[in-house]
Amino acid sequence: MRVVHRTVRVPACLSIAATTFVLTAVHAQDVAESAQPEEVIVTGSYLRVARQADLASPTQVLDADALARTGAPGLDRIINNETANLGSVGGVQDLDGGGQDNRASRSANLRGLGPASTLVLLNGRRVASQESDALGNNYVNLASLVPMLDIERVETVLDGASALYGSDAIAGVINIITNDKFEGLATNVQYTHIEDAPGYVAQLKVGGGGERIHTVASLSYEFQDNLQNADREVTNFSNTSGSSQPGNFTLSARPRTASGGDVIIDNGVNGPINYSQLYDQRVAATGNPLVQVADPHCTVAGTGGIFAPRTAGAQFPDGACRFSFQAQNPIKPESKLLLGHLTSTYDLSDDHELFLETRYYRQSARRFGVASVPLSNGSPVVPATNPFNPFGVNVTFSGRVLGVNADYLVQKPDITGTHVVLGARGDISDRWGYSTDVIYSEDVADTSNLDTDLLLLQHALNGFGGPDCRITFTGPAASEQPGQGNCVYFSPFGADQLNNDPRAMYNLRSPTETRSEVGHQLAEFVINGELFDLPAGPLGIAFGAQHRQEKIDARFDDFIQSGRAGFAGKSLSGTGDRTVTGAFVELGVPVLTSLDVQLAARYEDYGKFTTTDPKVGLNWRATDRFSLRASGSTAFRAPALSQSASAAVTSGVGQTRDPLDPTDTGTFRVINRINNPNLRPEESSNFNVGFTWEAIDQLSLSADYWSFKFQDQIAAESADQVLLRDPNGPQAIRDQFGRLLGVNVGYFNSGETETAGVDLKLDYRFELFGAHTFLIQNNLTWVERYEVQVGPGQPVVDGVGRRNSNNPGFPTPQWRDNLTVGWEYDRSSASVTMRYTDAVLDDVFLPITATPVNEIGSWTVFDLQFQQRFGADEKTRLTIGAVNAFDRAPPTATFTGYLSGLADALGRQAYLRIEHSL
Repeated sequence: MRVVHRTVRVPACLSIAATTFVLTAVHAQDVAESAQPEEVIVTGSYLRVARQADLASPTQVLDADALARTGAPGLDRIINNETANLGSVGGVQDLDGGGQDNRASRSANLRGLGPASTLVLLNGRRVASQESDALGNNYVNLASLVPMLDIERVETVLDGASALYGSDAIAGVINIITNDKFEGLATNVQYTHIEDAPGYVAQLKVGGGGERIHTVASLSYEFQDNLQNADREVTNFSNTSGSSQPGNFTLSARPRTASGGDVIIDNGVNGPINYSQLYDQRVAATGNPLVQVADPHCTVAGTGGIFAPRTAGAQFPDGACRFSFQAQNPIKPESKLLLGHLTSTYDLSDDHELFLETRYYRQSARRFGVASVPLSNGSPVVPATNPFNPFGVNVTFSGRVLGVNADYLVQKPDITGTHVVLGARGDISDRWGYSTDVIYSEDVADTSNLDTDLLLLQHALNGFGGPDCRITFTGPAASEQPGQGNCVYFSPFGADQLNNDPRAMYNLRSPTETRSEVGHQLAEFVINGELFDLPAGPLGIAFGAQHRQEKIDARFDDFIQSGRAGFAGKSLSGTGDRTVTGAFVELGVPVLTSLDVQLAARYEDYGKFTTTDPKVGLNWRATDRFSLRASGSTAFRAPALSQSASAAVTSGVGQTRDPLDPTDTGTFRVINRINNPNLRPEESSNFNVGFTWEAIDQLSLSADYWSFKFQDQIAAESADQVLLRDPNGPQAIRDQFGRLLGVNVGYFNSGETETAGVDLKLDYRFELFGAHTFLIQNNLTWVERYEVQVGPGQPVVDGVGRRNSNNPGFPTPQWRDNLTVGWEYDRSSASVTMRYTDAVLDDVFLPITATPVNEIGSWTVFDLQFQQRFGADEKTRLTIGAVNAFDRAPPTATFTGYLSGLADALGRQAYLRIEHSL
């Protein structure tokens, strides 16, 4: 007999069709009446007991059959359907602060407490992941764990769990559990038709062994085509940036012709315009010798420019030329995923065994984005000597130049993950057992891209462009002359954007390479058993310790570190690490034969701070059909290494508004994030009370009231709030003309988040007309409170029913509901699932204290599935189905098109799956 976290029988009702996690509370009666179970890992306790009914925390279980019935090729496609999950990030373009959009990724975000506040485990153990959202919060990529075919079930504890698992378990724990006892061969192939972006996945699993050894190995390969904003009406709209192509020009002197006369330009649309007089008028009115004008050809058809007047009534070109980047950016990137997983056990004796687990993950992706990348990091000057300069004086250019004539700029990330576990477990005696292991887990992301080289661009503007024009570290070689021989001029003006010498493009494209490595090594042990017998049963105990070393290594090539990258800005390589030691103890106290109490506490030492988190839970089986449960605990999340310990300075690009520029309605600029070594851990206290009532046979009702109070939430400063506070302050990066180039922001411990609500679950299975079996399941989450505080002493926002774009919260619909109706007869089965998400008010771009009036509507979709089993042993299955069968578009949201954390823009996802096992 081997030691496990807990032992449990999974009741038959959990094998039925479900497209969401289902709330379970298994009673002692169920356990007593079932056959002797095989021991399996169950999340939420290390006690050596045999009844999940003793577990006081609400636990959701999604088994292999329920996973298959969702039609999703991976866990990342399922998490958004969970009613307790709010605002997942990653994998899609999310201009409102989401995660990586250049590869297949998806976070959990239970209760809307942040993607880093849900601990994700693989077979009860931590997995390294370098994914992070726009604020630097790390999360485990649910797309990168193991093949779906290898998953036996997914268990979610909707309760703070730091008393057992340590950091990151503020909102709960998701544990992906694989089948290490499988024998035979299983295959699975699925094709999913998404309009404009089809995908497929092929999976294989094999298991077997001898008298002492058993091994299960699985492999999957998934391809998902890219989907662009132009492919969906909800995302194909005008979304403009002030960094434009054609661009904008700042005049620092009066324009003049070669003979000294006025500069008059007729673009064929706006008529003759005297730029010299315009300059005189602006200087006279403002006293400022710097005058910005839109590119003279901004309004000409085919250039892509959109004119925005400087003030109401201002005439062209007195304002800014803007550009809509939306259509060319992605909804989803193209991705190719390879997942491999292996478990192996070797029996040393009847009481002891060795175990090995390995996981390998590889993803190659391509992000197809807008070809013209803004110059967010510099202000190149077009000299008067450039023959394409129509103003006759030096002008500063702001706009886009990279890939002027290309369809897309392709970013190519390559991610690998390695996870190895080696351990032993067994029985010390009839009443005591142990488990110990060592783990190595690492995730590496390499990303290649193209960016504008500001130095080479300036050389090209000066007439020294082209691959054969000799440029040294100090500038052009003495033998070279501007615009002569192998040296050419580049023009950033709209009149010439299709006529530039192709050789000049050489100076606009420089490759960039970045690498991010994160990982941990740990050693741990757990001992569990029974101290002595009480009148109501044995007093259970579990205790253990863990030693963990975490690391991060961020590397940027010399080009990025030099600060010459026009779009990405300047990032600095750096490393960080820390050592964490922890110990825990857990007691299972049978107060009465019908009442169990769970007590637990964990201590962890991070060097700069220590934490101690207790938990108390009780479960009372009042009758054979009715049970009550309650739990309370504290939990914490340690600051991410990238936020607190790494020496790296990371630059990204975000949409910001310059308060000093009335034409700026949103422009991509460099945002430099600088870590804060003095960050405190996030902390929370939570409470849960609930019941399960089996009204009649095969009919159960479960309800839980939950409450979380979240303190010291780690957040990055808002670039827009920094600019509003002090637009000319030290954190604002401006060029010599006052043009805003970027913003420096830091991490800080913000205010509090409080949330509370109710989960309801109805599960009814019955038979009619002989052998026809029907199922009705309904899962509902009602959010009663979601109060978000921006920072200490700052306003508190009532976030229920709001998008929460202008505060640290996440989109929070008050109601989310999933209703499934299933049918099974002989070898056939079918199901219909309705998924409902309530409407939210749209507060994007509003001040924190403002009351939003615009609404992002509710979303209701239907999923359909039919399955037929074949063969004498029914080991061949054909499944057809559709997610969002009626092709319902997501409700429209300002700026982003839709809310990717609550809905998707994929449309109907029809699939065909063939499965066979031997």
